[in-house]
Amino acid sequence: MKVLIIGSNHRWRMEKCTERALRRDGHKTLLIDDKRASRVIGRKLTQKWALAHTRRFKPDFVILGKCHGLTLDTVRTIIEGKPNSMWYHDPQWYRSTYRPDIAHIVAVGKLTQTFFVSGFDAEWRALGLPAKFLPSAADRDIKPVQPQKQFHSDVSFIGTGYDPARAQFLLKVAKKYDLKVWGEGWEEWRKPLNWSGRPVHGKEFAAVCSSSNISLGVNPERAKGGSTYTSDRTWMVILAGGFYLGHGTPGLTEMLRDGDHCAWYTDIETCLAKIAYYLHKPQQRERIRREGQVFVRQHHTFDQRIHNLLSGEAFVNPLA
Repeated sequence: MKVLIIGSNHRWRMEKCTERALRRDGHKTLLIDDKRASRVIGRKLTQKWALAHTRRFKPDFVILGKCHGLTLDTVRTIIEGKPNSMWYHDPQWYRSTYRPDIAHIVAVGKLTQTFFVSGFDAEWRALGLPAKFLPSAADRDIKPVQPQKQFHSDVSFIGTGYDPARAQFLLKVAKKYDLKVWGEGWEEWRKPLNWSGRPVHGKEFAAVCSSSNISLGVNPERAKGGSTYTSDRTWMVILAGGFYLGHGTPGLTEMLRDGDHCAWYTDIETCLAKIAYYLHKPQQRERIRREGQVFVRQHHTFDQRIHNLLSGEAFVNPLA
């Protein structure tokens, strides 16, 4: 099958990871980075450029990202008469439809046959979108590496510092334990969070996860109330050799088993208690690391998600 993908061409973004999984499954693909094209050649020319590539490629199926570089007319023309789906990873922006960027995503989503989301599917359906739940995933090429001293800490966190509430959570962890934070945007809390000053990708991402005793997951404030939402970092950290300690919402605890695939906390107090417990249980951590890696590789990589994207079927929890 010839599959056209519209979205980011960055190696670790959803669209590029989806393209690699499709190619491994024998499909022919074309990825159009509409946002980058809009920056380079301008929005008007991007419409002609995207339509010309679509006509030449003649896709059998179209997978849409956010399509911020395309007009609704362009999107409508690209998917007209073709099976299609859209996969949106960000949490809880259904409350922000007054924002032009979110309003555009909603409008694009209403054009699609299936609007896959990694959480809050009922809320998106209430806006008139054909929403179905499909968790984020990890690229199967992510693997553990040998631990390295420069990446070691008792507790690590990888993510962007756009959320003050998440920063306050991490500050409480940093007061009690050796924490190191990786990612962009943590300038305000540089010293207390032992901020590395930079993001990590690829082998460096894996080095942080493999070298840390505990890899922490903290959902942003905007994901509050989500039962099943988690970002792709959950799956990436586990594949990269991290012992993952995350926020155990009701839906997530049914997707990964506490004590088998990862560990869960419910608030800052239980998070601190779990850190204290597992720092003194290295053998348990290693067993959970290994079992988590095997389970995620079997069920939560992009190679498993392409079936849903192409069929329109909602996710079925393998632990159900």
